Amino acid sequence: LMKKGCLFDLDGTLVDSLTDLALSTNRVLELHHLPTHELSCYNQFVGNGVKKLMERALGSEHLDILDECLADFHKIYEEHCLDHTLPYPGIVDLLETLKAHDIALAVVTNKPHHLAIKIVEHLFPDTFVTILGQQDLYPIKPHPQIVHIALMTLKKGRQECYFIGDSNVDIDTGYQADMETIGVTWGFRGRKELEDAGADFVVDEPFEIGEIVLNDRS
Repeated sequence: LMKKGCLFDLDGTLVDSLTDLALSTNRVLELHHLPTHELSCYNQFVGNGVKKLMERALGSEHLDILDECLADFHKIYEEHCLDHTLPYPGIVDLLETLKAHDIALAVVTNKPHHLAIKIVEHLFPDTFVTILGQQDLYPIKPHPQIVHIALMTLKKGRQECYFIGDSNVDIDTGYQADMETIGVTWGFRGRKELEDAGADFVVDEPFEIGEIVLNDRS
């Protein structure tokens, strides 16, 4: 079946947001006089939504202040979510190529919904049919409900689209939604995690996504 759409994860897939996420989280920890973490630790902290990020950063012994810290994080990160966050090299070209071939594009992320919109609209104006982030209306990935909403908005079937991301969360999401998946190695988690999770394809460069999606359309 010819592919007609792509659903992209955001952090670690389209944009490198690790520095802003890490600095904002560390700022919260400092406010509460707790030790901060090296930037590299955040590769493993992100991916399952803001609540999980903060739980991991706090550690089990400080979960009593989780709600306070989450409130602080939302304030700080909202202000700083575009300080260092940029598309990965080659992503803008990829999206333009896909759009030129009438591939419908969506963002499906565990980042809070209003922040996902802010970042995507700023960095990729008029590119995506729909941007869906974490909100209370549906469970976070890997639960597939958010994917079904995206597919309905795109007016595409799940077999007509790829789910594309950088972590096992994304590959599991695609699997649970009965979609083919493409794992990207330039994000936060790397090739082994994606292969272990059972990604249908694993790519090292954005242009390879275009080759996979468009290969049977000539």
